[in-house]
Amino acid sequence: MKKECQNTAGRLIAAGSANADIRYGSGFNAADEFIYFECGGKKYIAVSVLEFSRALEEAKEDVQVVENSVIRKAFPGEKTFLNALSKYYGISEWAVPGTFPLAYADALRENGVSVKPVDGDFFPERAVKTEDELQKLRDVMKITEDAMRQVQDMIKSAGVNCHGMLTRKNGDLLTSEYIRREVEAGFKRRSCTADRTIIAGGKQGAAPHCIGDGPIYAGTPVVCDIFPRSDETGYWGDMTRTFCKGKAQPVVLRAFESVLKASEKSLAMLKAGVTGESVHSCAARSMEADGFIARKNADGIPCGFIHGLGHGVGLDIHEQPRLSPANKNPLPANAVVSVEPGLYDPDWGGIRLEEFAVCLFAVCSRRNSPFTLCVCQRGHILCR
Repeated sequence: MKKECQNTAGRLIAAGSANADIRYGSGFNAADEFIYFECGGKKYIAVSVLEFSRALEEAKEDVQVVENSVIRKAFPGEKTFLNALSKYYGISEWAVPGTFPLAYADALRENGVSVKPVDGDFFPERAVKTEDELQKLRDVMKITEDAMRQVQDMIKSAGVNCHGMLTRKNGDLLTSEYIRREVEAGFKRRSCTADRTIIAGGKQGAAPHCIGDGPIYAGTPVVCDIFPRSDETGYWGDMTRTFCKGKAQPVVLRAFESVLKASEKSLAMLKAGVTGESVHSCAARSMEADGFIARKNADGIPCGFIHGLGHGVGLDIHEQPRLSPANKNPLPANAVVSVEPGLYDPDWGGIRLEEFAVCLFAVCSRRNSPFTLCVCQRGHILCR
């Protein structure tokens, strides 16, 4: 059979569209697994008959759509579809993502096809957002901000019972679970999906990814980290605020002021060309100067600023580029990153504030960021 490609090497992804790379490369959204591949300077997706007509309409203009049965009928003796695909297109070597299924790789290799993981990101260009992508991020961030205002209102309007627990208007306890259900249900009404929304009160907030449970107490910080994904576009929002109903402990107030100052300093220096390492270091030094030293307590629990400053956001909630000591590369123009300094201590809990920013060649302050900002940014974070 005549080879469809002019060379014997190609690039291949096998996944559903929950995988950001296949969504980015193909533009197609399908829950079931399909194949994206490149060879001979062309881009393709191979889909089942169930998805064929929809893929013709929805895939990117430069992506050709192939129906799986065409490939299978050409090589009916092949045990796996990928082996048949390799023969149909004359491919003897595939470059694949590091997450490529091992069973698929083994089957290809047994058939004489080389499979080599890509060193680094499969689509490094994903770090640089187009104007269309920026608008999609703006849209989901607006929904994220509205949800954060909803959380602020629930905490601010709550009553306090004789045990110091926050209560709703009907007298029921205001719990982490209740806030999370309300927020995630609201996202669904706006064509977004959120899972494991963080509403972590008191000492639970000392573990950065603890989602929180149980009643919320007055006078304690509540870390609220909200990150929905648009069902339509696949792009993510991400925002963190810390609230406190009633009078906060002095150490909590000092930590909040330190985190806010670190956020302001980091955003002031964030622009295309600076390294992720330098922005992270700016925040870390600022909080250390305020007396919050990264350390482990007597029980071996990490305290202080214990994570990277931020990460890229797009079709993945955590993607390149990173704002961390490991990223010594200059940030590219039009990268979208989170800036989320935080302080944590199991004695009192956690404080974290998270902003979105676009790396421009000018300094990327909140003022010239294309993302609007939640009203609960400054003095409203701590609800007195």
